[in-house]
Amino acid sequence: MSAFRTNSTLARTVLSAVTRRTLIRPSAFAPVARSFSILAKADANPVTSRNLQKEQKQGFATSLADFSMKSDDALDQAQQYIDEGVSFQANDMLPLAMSSFQKSINVRPTAAAYYNMGVCYFQLGDFQSSINSFQESLKLSPHHADVHTNIATAHIKLNSNLDEALRHLQAAANIAPQDAEIQFNLAVISEQSGDFDGAINAYSAAVDLGIDTASVNLRNVKTKKFAKLAKEAEFRDAKN
Repeated sequence: MSAFRTNSTLARTVLSAVTRRTLIRPSAFAPVARSFSILAKADANPVTSRNLQKEQKQGFATSLADFSMKSDDALDQAQQYIDEGVSFQANDMLPLAMSSFQKSINVRPTAAAYYNMGVCYFQLGDFQSSINSFQESLKLSPHHADVHTNIATAHIKLNSNLDEALRHLQAAANIAPQDAEIQFNLAVISEQSGDFDGAINAYSAAVDLGIDTASVNLRNVKTKKFAKLAKEAEFRDAKN
């Protein structure tokens, strides 16, 4: 699994040309994690909130339907450029894909176009520009968990910014509490941040939602918590 998410229809933006998302593993998090394992992998792509199963293969947001926009000539033209960009991206022609997505934005700014642009930047390793594009997508459609997940991944890839990664994963979990991968990724970042209680809660949720391997992480973080409590008790006793 990969942490990064792609969006083939538009709603879920970041995993487009790659896998839907990756799970973050504590051991892989040190230098930078997940192209998102938790953090998105370099080949990860955005996913959309609708028609996910059907469109996940492409990863890019392919439709504006999720944003409930009323059709007009400008919007139709913007959609045509998105379709063109998705086609270019599917053939590893990122510069042309980005040109098409920018044309779509010029005609009518949409969350989908910004999302797909963010995915392209991510794939090129320009994580700050990726974050900027995802943020623009959020301004236009703020309630999409994959956008937050992808931003978290990009922050980890850029400078291992755990605070920002944690903030966006918490937002993603609030939007999609039944998403097992989000819960697992949230647990990993919480553990890395020293929030063992938060990690325990999120790992437990991931286990309940079907990620069996999270049970190992859950046992490990419980051991860390108990060791920390024991050390704190020992310190208090020594002072007394």
